[in-house]
Amino acid sequence: MLLVPLRMVGLFLIQLFVCEIPFLSGFKTRRGFLFRAPAAFAVFLLSVVGLTWLRSLLPGNMGYVPSSLVGIGYFMFLIAFNALAVWRCYDTGYKGALFAVIGGYSIEHIASRLSYMVQAWVYHGGQMPPFVEFFVFDFAVPVVMALVFFFTLILRGIVRKTMPYNDGKVLAVSGLNLFVCIVVSTFEQAKGGETVEVLMALSAHYVCAILACTLCLLLQVGYFKESELDEKNRMLFQMLRMEREKQRLSQETIDIINRKCHDLRHQVRMLEQQTPEERSKSLRNITDAIHIYDSLVSTGNRSIDLVLMEKKLLCDKYSINFTYLVDGSKFSFMDEADIYAMLGNMLENAMECVEKEPDQDKRIITFQARARGDMLYISMENFCTLQVAFKDGLPTTSKDDKAFHGFGVQSILHIAESYGGNARFFLENQYFIAEVLIPIPAKA
Repeated sequence: MLLVPLRMVGLFLIQLFVCEIPFLSGFKTRRGFLFRAPAAFAVFLLSVVGLTWLRSLLPGNMGYVPSSLVGIGYFMFLIAFNALAVWRCYDTGYKGALFAVIGGYSIEHIASRLSYMVQAWVYHGGQMPPFVEFFVFDFAVPVVMALVFFFTLILRGIVRKTMPYNDGKVLAVSGLNLFVCIVVSTFEQAKGGETVEVLMALSAHYVCAILACTLCLLLQVGYFKESELDEKNRMLFQMLRMEREKQRLSQETIDIINRKCHDLRHQVRMLEQQTPEERSKSLRNITDAIHIYDSLVSTGNRSIDLVLMEKKLLCDKYSINFTYLVDGSKFSFMDEADIYAMLGNMLENAMECVEKEPDQDKRIITFQARARGDMLYISMENFCTLQVAFKDGLPTTSKDDKAFHGFGVQSILHIAESYGGNARFFLENQYFIAEVLIPIPAKA
C-alpha cells in the first residue's frame, strides 16, 4: 500500500528538483557542499517517507474535506522540509531557501497541469505508451518549463541580482503562491474522462491553475524587484550620509593643515628673539610641523593619492601608525569614484577600529595594493582586540544604528563584484584583515 504513494511522491520530488534549479542558480553553495548535499538529501527523503507513512495510516473514509485538508498539510510540510535541505546546502537563510523551493513548486505545478491537460486530450479513452508518459510528460515538460521561466523571468529578475532573498514582503507573496498552488491541486477534479464536456471542464480547471501559478510567480519576482529598489534607495541614502561625513573629515584635514601653518608662522617670528637653547627647541618644533609635507603621496593614481594623503593626516592626528605600499598604476581600469569609495571605506573601517585601542603602540594599519599575476590584490590590516561577529562572511557593525551602519563592507564587496572580483574579511592573530581580488583586464 505504501509503495504506490511513495513512487508517486518520488516522481514529484524529481520534477520539483528540476524546477528548483533555476532559482538555486542564484545561490552560492556552502563550504563542503559535496558532503552536505547527500546528507541533506538523505534526511529529506527520510522525512518524506515518514510523512507518507503517517498519511497512509489515516482512515480512507475521512470524507472529502478532511482528506483534502490532510493533503494540504502534507504538501506544506513537504515544502518546509525541502527548504531545510536547501538551506543546509546553499549559502542563504531559511527564508531564501523557502523562496526558491516555493518558486520551483510553482513551475512544477504549471508543468504537471499542462502535461495532464495534453494527456487528457490526446490519449482520452486510449492507452498511453509508458515511454511517452515518462520521458515526455514526466520529464521533458518540467525541464522545458524550467528553462522557459529561467530565461524569460528568473535570469533577468533574480539570478543576476546580489540582494539576498530575505525580504518579508517577498516571502509573504511566496507563501500565498504556495497556498494557492496546493489548494488548487488538492481540490481539482480527477484527470481523465471520455466526453468532450468532461475534458473541457477539466481543461478549464487546469488553465485556471496554470494562470494562478504564473501570476504568483510574476508577483514573487515583481516584489523581489521592488525590494531591490527599496534596498538601492536605502544605499543611496546611506551614501549621502557618508558623503556628509567625508566632508566633515575633509574639513578636519584642512583645519590640521591651517593649524600647523599658523604654528610655523608664529615660531619663525620668535626665532630672532630667542636664546640659542630656545631657538634649537623651536627648530625641532618646526621640523615636526613641516612633517605634514611628508603626507604628500604619489602612487601613480590621483584618486589613491587623495585618499591616502587625507587618511594619513588623520592617522598622524590620532597617533595611528599607518604604512602603505601601493602601485596605483594597476588601478587604471577602475572608475575614480569606485577607487575612492572602496579604499576610503577600507581605511575608515580600519581607523575606526584602532582608534579604540588604548595602547598607542598597537594602533597599527598596514595597506598594500599590487598586481598578483593578472589579479589586483588589495589588503588592509589593522590591529584588533575586539570581538567581531560575522554574518554571511561579512563583519556586523557594533553600532546601535544597524540600519545605517555596516554599509562600508557591503560597498567594498559590491564594488569588487562589479569588476568581477571578490572581497573577504577575517580575523587572524589579533589582526582584522580585508582582502580584495579583482581581475585586471588585458588592456589595463
